[in-house]
Amino acid sequence: MNIVQEVKDLGLPSGKYAVVGSGPLAVRKLRAARDIDLIVTQDIYDALRAKGWREENFPEKPGRPWVLFHGPFDVSTTWSVNDYEPSPEQLMRNADLIDGVPFVRLKDVLQWKRTCRREKDLHDVALIEAHLKLKGQSEND
Repeated sequence: MNIVQEVKDLGLPSGKYAVVGSGPLAVRKLRAARDIDLIVTQDIYDALRAKGWREENFPEKPGRPWVLFHGPFDVSTTWSVNDYEPSPEQLMRNADLIDGVPFVRLKDVLQWKRTCRREKDLHDVALIEAHLKLKGQSEND
C-alpha cells in the first residue's frame, strides 16, 4: 500500500488533516501499515460522511468515539487514548510533511503508543526509539 498516494488521491485540503497511527512508521519504512488512520477537522469529517463513508460509534473509546471507514481509511476528529489527549489542531499544525502529505511527528506517535500500551504498541515504541537514536534525535526534538 502506498500511503502517500492513497492520501493524495483523497484530495483533502492542506492543514485540515494528518496521518496518525502506524502511517508515520510505515512512511519511514519502520514497519508496514494495514490501514491508514487520519485525524481530520470536523468539516472534513462531515464532508466524508456525506459522501457515504461508513460511520461507527465506539463508546468504549472515549477519546475516539466516532470513526469513519472507507477502503483502507479510518478517520476521526480526535486522537486520544487513556489520559493522552493531544490537540488535533496542534497535531495537524506540527505534522511532518513527507512527499506533500502531513504525518504526525514520531515523538507524538511515541507518546500515544506509550500511553496505549498494547503489545503491538510496545513493539512500535522500541522501533521509534531505535529510529530516533539512529537519527541522533531525542524525543524532545
